[in-house]
Amino acid sequence: MPAGIADNTPVRGQFPFYLGSLGAWFTGLGLQLVMFPWLVAVVLEAPPHLVGIAQTALMAPSIVFILLGGAVADRNDGRRLLIRYHLFSAIPPLALAAVIGSGNLSYIALVVFGLAMGTLGAFAMPARDALLAHVAGANIARGVAIVTGVQFLAQLIGMVGASQAEAVGAPVLLAIQAAIMALGAVACWKLLPAPANKASAEGSRFAAIVEGMREAFSTPSIWPVIVAMLGIGIFYIGSFNVLLPVMVRDDYGGGAREIATVNFFFWGGALVSIFAQVRIGQLKHPGRAMLVSLVLSAFVLIAMALPLPFYGLGALCAIWGISAGINMTQGRTIVQMAAPPSHRARILSLFQLGFMGGAPVGTLLIGALAGLTDVHTACIPPALIMLALLLFLRLRSGLWGHRS
Repeated sequence: MPAGIADNTPVRGQFPFYLGSLGAWFTGLGLQLVMFPWLVAVVLEAPPHLVGIAQTALMAPSIVFILLGGAVADRNDGRRLLIRYHLFSAIPPLALAAVIGSGNLSYIALVVFGLAMGTLGAFAMPARDALLAHVAGANIARGVAIVTGVQFLAQLIGMVGASQAEAVGAPVLLAIQAAIMALGAVACWKLLPAPANKASAEGSRFAAIVEGMREAFSTPSIWPVIVAMLGIGIFYIGSFNVLLPVMVRDDYGGGAREIATVNFFFWGGALVSIFAQVRIGQLKHPGRAMLVSLVLSAFVLIAMALPLPFYGLGALCAIWGISAGINMTQGRTIVQMAAPPSHRARILSLFQLGFMGGAPVGTLLIGALAGLTDVHTACIPPALIMLALLLFLRLRSGLWGHRS
C-alpha cells in the first residue's frame, strides 16, 4: 500500500457529505466561470489585456495564499475550516449582485469580487484536498477519480445555469451562487471532525510551508507533477481564460450562452474521460498518461489558431477537456498517494498552486500577447513552450516510467 494511505481508515458514510460540499462549491464556481468573463468581456466590452487582468484578479490570490492555506489546513480541523469558507464565500456574490442591481457595475467592482473569491478558494482547496484521504481511505485512486468527476459535473451544472445570464440577469444568478455556497456548509457540518496532524503543529507557519516544499521537491514522483501543473496553469489555463472568451465575442459575435457552450464542451469532455477512468480503475503508468494527454492539449491549442466554425471550436474544446480529465485525475492521484499524512495539505497546496497560481501569470502574459498580435496568433507560443517543457520532463524526470 502506498505511503501515507494505510493510516487513513475511511469513515463510514462520510464520503457522500464530502461530495455534497464539493458539489456545492463547484456548482457555484461553474456559475462564476461563465458569468465573470461575460461581465468583463461582453457587458463591459473590455479589451483583451483588461480581460486578462480581471481573470488574473480571480486567480492571483492563489500565488499569495494557497501555501499558507495548506499550512493552516495541516494544523486545524478541516471540517471546521470548510464550514467557515463556505459561509464566507456567500458574501462576495451577494455584494456584487447588489452593485449590479443598483446600476453601478464597474471594472473595479469585478476585480474586487475576483480577489475576494480567489482568496477564499486559496484557503478552501487545500483543506478539502487533505480531507479526501480521511473520508475515502485506502482506495485513493478511485476516490480521486470520483471527486474529480463530481467537481467537473458540478461545474457543468453551474455553467448551464450561467448560460441564462442574459435572460434572467446576473443579480439573480449571483444570489443563487451565494445560496449554493452557503448550503455547502450544511454538508460540511455532517462531516466528523478531522483532527490536525500533530507533526505539523511545531514551528512557525512559514517554517511549515518551507518544510512542505522541501518534502515535495525531494520526492521523485511529486516534483515533476508540480512542474507540469505550473505549465498547465501558465500556458493552458491562461490561454483558455483569455483567448476563448475573446474568440467567442470577436469571431462569432457570441455572449454568455456561447461562452457557456464552449465551456460545456470542455467540461463535458473532461467528464467523459473521468468516468472512463473510474470504470477502468487505477492505471499502471499514470505519469505516462499525464504526459501524453498534455501533448494532445498542446496540439489542440495550435489547432485553435485556424479559422473554424463555432462547433469546430467546440469539438476542439471537447478534446481538450478529455485530455484535462486525464492529467488532472492522474496527477492528483500520484500526489495523494505519495504525500505523507503530516505534509499532505501543504504538498497538495503546491499541486494546486501549479495551475491556480500559474494561471494569473498566464492570463497576464497571454492577454498582453493577444493585444499585441491577435487571439489566433497568441495560441501558438504557449503551445510550443509547453511542448518543450513536456520534453524536459520526459527526459529529466521519472514521470514517464512511474508505476502505481
